[in-house]
Amino acid sequence: MAQHKTMKLTAFLVASTLSSMSYASGFAIIEQSVTGLGRAFAGSAAVAEDASTIFFNPAGLTQLKHMEVDMGLHLIAPQSEFNNNGSSHPLPDTLGGGHLSGGDGGNAGSVAPVPNFYVALPFNDTVVAGFGVSAPFGLVTEYDDDWVGRYHAIKSDMLTINFNPSIAFKATDRLSLGFGINLQYIEVELSNAIDLGGAYTASLLPDVASAAAAAGLTQNNDGIAKLKADDWSWGYNLGLTFQATDATRIGLAYRSKISHHLTGKAKFGIPNNPVAQGVAAAGNIINGRNTADVDLPESASLAIHHQINDQWAVMADASWTRWDRFQELAISLPNGTTSIKEEKWDNSMRYGLGLTYAYDEKWTFRSGIAFDETPISDNYRTARIPGEDRTWVAVGASYKYSENMTIDAGYTHIFLSDPKINEIDDNGYTLSGDYDASVDILSIQARWVFM
Repeated sequence: MAQHKTMKLTAFLVASTLSSMSYASGFAIIEQSVTGLGRAFAGSAAVAEDASTIFFNPAGLTQLKHMEVDMGLHLIAPQSEFNNNGSSHPLPDTLGGGHLSGGDGGNAGSVAPVPNFYVALPFNDTVVAGFGVSAPFGLVTEYDDDWVGRYHAIKSDMLTINFNPSIAFKATDRLSLGFGINLQYIEVELSNAIDLGGAYTASLLPDVASAAAAAGLTQNNDGIAKLKADDWSWGYNLGLTFQATDATRIGLAYRSKISHHLTGKAKFGIPNNPVAQGVAAAGNIINGRNTADVDLPESASLAIHHQINDQWAVMADASWTRWDRFQELAISLPNGTTSIKEEKWDNSMRYGLGLTYAYDEKWTFRSGIAFDETPISDNYRTARIPGEDRTWVAVGASYKYSENMTIDAGYTHIFLSDPKINEIDDNGYTLSGDYDASVDILSIQARWVFM
């Protein structure tokens, strides 16, 4: 009976470790253009100011009359500091449980560089081809190894690389259509602690005397679970632009979902002592292959760009992302079992408003604001992505260094509503508290135009 309880508890510990993958893959990166950053990406499906339109709306390529190469770099610096408020262990104080031990984890955010590369090549006045390299989804959060939420998450790192050949053509003088293929690579690395001492103590119940004797092992005999997995897959993006008047352009763009079947290995660090080794053996915690299916969601954007006069332009957009694909996630574990975790994410909207001012032939200035809804409800927020609604405030500038070269820069500060968390895993480990969170983004880009 005791062995059965141990196996049940440790199996749940392993399952909760791996089922966090969907939270990592549910983090979209819109930072795909430096000029766009300066206006908080408002109107990006209609502006078509440079070759980064390949990502936002390939139909905008027809606005570019010369070959162009863009190389940009975004430095994304999130600040995410946890404040503990009653996080608890499922075992009572007398058995080494009660309150979860450990610190607040430090700053879980770290500076992440996100590069972009785009090339636009007009064939004639009607047809323009393009190629882009970007990272449309990603995540980096890492807490101290001994923090209070170590059983929920330590490291969450997700990288995507997207290769996007595109083509656009003018269907009429006012209507342009564009299409692109997205070849995408994804890599995920996740880790968290396993309370092997707590599992051993729990296995001794209802033998209270034996459990009490083992109480000192609870929260003091942790193993580490690590997952790495990757995959290649593909999707598409398409769009149109319509020049309603000489001054007003409307853009409509769509990016498809991309379905990934990730495969990789789970590795477990088990302390070299009889208790930990026994719990791992009883729970069949073994290194080996694991798989998971993840859909990175589709999105759509409706945008408008209006040229007020020779100097001033205003733009706006509304964008939708289908996050409700994340209702649950099934993961095949190395020991042959399958973990199913509820996600319950919601679809979300993003709204932006921007302004561009051409000061003279060399200098252009931008600003913008945006509101970005979170897809994560309070009941399903996790330590891997403690997301909340976000408000963007952005500024940017371009300097035309020469006839063929322009330097762009942008800065954005993102205000987050303080995320609150009450995450309870399958074993009753409760992480409760809130976060002080914000994001700063600094970007720079060089654009070369070949006349």
